[in-house]
Amino acid sequence: MISRRDVVTDSAIAVVAEQGVRGLTHRAVDALAELPVGSTSNVYRTRDALITGIMERIGELNSQQLERLPELVRAPGADPIEVAIDFCMNWLTTDRNRFYTMMMLSLDPALPPEAVIAKEKNLRAIKEFIMRFAGIDAEYAQRVNSSVAGMMVGELVAGTADRAHVESYLTEFFQWLRGGRESA
Repeated sequence: MISRRDVVTDSAIAVVAEQGVRGLTHRAVDALAELPVGSTSNVYRTRDALITGIMERIGELNSQQLERLPELVRAPGADPIEVAIDFCMNWLTTDRNRFYTMMMLSLDPALPPEAVIAKEKNLRAIKEFIMRFAGIDAEYAQRVNSSVAGMMVGELVAGTADRAHVESYLTEFFQWLRGGRESA
């Protein structure tokens, strides 16, 4: 069963995705979650606490998805590139609100200090996952993450989430990665 905190936070993620950071209010979250007025402020007293809660929830959901990737790649007949394409497409479609909100809040210069800590924790977790999964160092993992995230932001901005484009990009990117690692 999903907790009230998760209902509120997931609704807040959707509010940011639909209305932008400026549209994030306790009342807007209550309305979207179809909760009585004041419910969000009972969970998160301030807007800063709500934003921090969003960043923490995004990190939690991202970690859950990332931890399932190795199992998907090791499944009989699995194609690692196809798994990566599916992962990216999921973030651009099914989990678009979360990805969009993560990007919007990550770029916000007025992010509360606690939310900055949550954002940095999330970015560190992604980089550490890439390091473990791909067996690469931190600098290389940062390049991998920046490159793939950049492609995904491009798709998000274009409003396309074009599977053929994501597939083409990741196929070329993996070829480039293999070539770079072999020559290093």
